[in-house]
Amino acid sequence: MLGALAIGGCQSYASSPETDELARPSKPPAVRLPSATASQAPHADPKPRAPQPAKDPPINEATPRDLREPPQGASPAAARAFSRIPLAIHDGPPVGGIGQTGIHVDKIWLGSAYGKQGCEGKSDAFSVRAGEQVNVCFRAVHSRVEEQVEVVWEKESASTQRRRGLTIPPLHAYRTRAYLALRGEYIGDWTVRILSVDQVELAAASFTVVE
Repeated sequence: MLGALAIGGCQSYASSPETDELARPSKPPAVRLPSATASQAPHADPKPRAPQPAKDPPINEATPRDLREPPQGASPAAARAFSRIPLAIHDGPPVGGIGQTGIHVDKIWLGSAYGKQGCEGKSDAFSVRAGEQVNVCFRAVHSRVEEQVEVVWEKESASTQRRRGLTIPPLHAYRTRAYLALRGEYIGDWTVRILSVDQVELAAASFTVVE
């Protein structure tokens, strides 16, 4: 259930013409030189322009090296696999850990509804009485091989837990979703975690279920 950027003016100045005269030892007729324009005058100093504010950098100026820098705690094997994954223009850095195959999640978000752009609506508190469900959307990036991830819903220190496996097809990046249908006994604080097959937490998001 997943699915959600682009990153002027001229001013002219007028200057009065200036006249230069050459002095001679004797007094022959003075020689008058043509008027100098602002661009010809050697010391012409047009009105100073106000300092221009620095432009904001593009939203994503990270270099490929930055985006393929493995997070702390990654195993050597996972770090090597991660560094070999090609970098696409929309890829972001991992939001959590990386699995042994280099698989990682670069975006996760919640919603009370699901549409063309992914999770929509409420994102932090969900009502049982309103008949809402919790949708988790995430974008997984990996090598072009089919893989599995596990979505784990945990309530208050794992007193209640729900698990579901999802298949990530052999695509560079894949957006998918899972959902939790609410019940009265689910009222409380929850965390949803995305785990790799080697049980590395790739991403997590917290929310509350209310009456």
